Amino acid sequence: MIDNIKKIIKDDSEAMFKNPVVVIVLIALIILPSLYSVINVYACWDPYGDTDNIDFIIVNNDNPVTVNGTTYSYGTQVINSLQENNNFNWVYKDEDDARDMVKNGTSYAAIIIPPDFTKDVLSVYSGNPTQAQIEYLVNDKTSPVAPKITGNAATKVNTAVSDAIIEKFNTRTYGSTAQSPVAVQQTQVSQSATTQNATTQTATAQNAATGNVTNSSTSNMTTAELTQASYNQKVSEYFNSPTELTNHTYYKADSYAQQVAPFYTALASWVGCIILVALLSAKPVKDEDKYSPIEVYFGKIGLFLGMNTCQSIVTFIGLCILGIPMSSGLTVLLVMLLIGWVFMTIVYTLVSLLGNVGKAIALIILVFQISGTNGIYPIEIMSPLFQGLMPYLPMTYAILLLKDAVFGVIWPTFIKNIGFLIIFLIAALAIGIIVKEKLDKRAKYFDKKLNESRLFELRK
Repeated sequence: MIDNIKKIIKDDSEAMFKNPVVVIVLIALIILPSLYSVINVYACWDPYGDTDNIDFIIVNNDNPVTVNGTTYSYGTQVINSLQENNNFNWVYKDEDDARDMVKNGTSYAAIIIPPDFTKDVLSVYSGNPTQAQIEYLVNDKTSPVAPKITGNAATKVNTAVSDAIIEKFNTRTYGSTAQSPVAVQQTQVSQSATTQNATTQTATAQNAATGNVTNSSTSNMTTAELTQASYNQKVSEYFNSPTELTNHTYYKADSYAQQVAPFYTALASWVGCIILVALLSAKPVKDEDKYSPIEVYFGKIGLFLGMNTCQSIVTFIGLCILGIPMSSGLTVLLVMLLIGWVFMTIVYTLVSLLGNVGKAIALIILVFQISGTNGIYPIEIMSPLFQGLMPYLPMTYAILLLKDAVFGVIWPTFIKNIGFLIIFLIAALAIGIIVKEKLDKRAKYFDKKLNESRLFELRK
């Protein structure tokens, strides 16, 4: 048995290098998965850092309002604040154009400031305040991500405008010389002092002592009133911003690309396995009928594992060239090799047992793993089907291992995830050994019927 396995491996090795065209194709098979990973990671390097290329329409229909000789134009203030923000390409249009452009998908979003914006802002001083409106237009059909980005920006614009209005109101109500609590208290103290001085000037000498006591009391009253005024001012400032958010991030990512690299690397590994079984034969290159199904299974797996190892190494080199930060490059490489061997064993076993049906099953598993492995989107927001499948998908543990390797290892979970992958590896080998003998004839019969149809490119 061992000699036959060695013979199959030897025949594969000779077939690999005796033809230059074969060598070129094999090199392409090694590079393709790395391109899949590297290109996707590079494309996601900093998607939120290039939003300045996104057109965001601004429409200012606001009519200025003049009060007591002072002209107010809060719409213009909003525009001026946006001009200082370089996160988007601000485009100024009239309202009809803006609505048409967002509706037909020419632009992702628009903000419209209505004609009564300033009037509504100033209504807070009239005793009958009206909430000022800012209209945000978006077209969800244009992109799944752009509306989220522009919606976040619109919320920030609205919050900034609201904060500015609140600050202006507080300044006008409490911060002006005529109306601030401090000024009111000082006026009262001044009036009290004037009255006290007049009383003192007309008092007799016998009341001097009493006057001194009264002055002392007035002085104490002034200090208390000023303290109360200071307290009122601080309370007013507090309610402008009663809470403060302090951020602390564990394993802070340098870029979005670093965050998605584990997902795309694991995905590229599975895709690489499918490419290999799609283009390389799981049958011996010579004397197929000479070998038993188990000998074929172990004899051919060496070719696929060897090619997969090269794929993992090339992908790792590509990530290094991109400059993806890694807590340990060696750990990342070793994890990628382990993931590749596990994935390749699973996919190869499916194809070895079931032929072309196995290839289809490998593709189906890939589809489920894209959405069911917590790679990019939290699994909690996915459908119950994917949540239920997640523990049974090998890519789940591959992505967790790569996240640890890239950002920093937490050893208990790291070792546990390695254990799960090894279970998948052992299970695939066990199924291959147990089932190969029983299914081999049926798989050959199935492929024979497909070949007779002449609709499929199958190796005879």
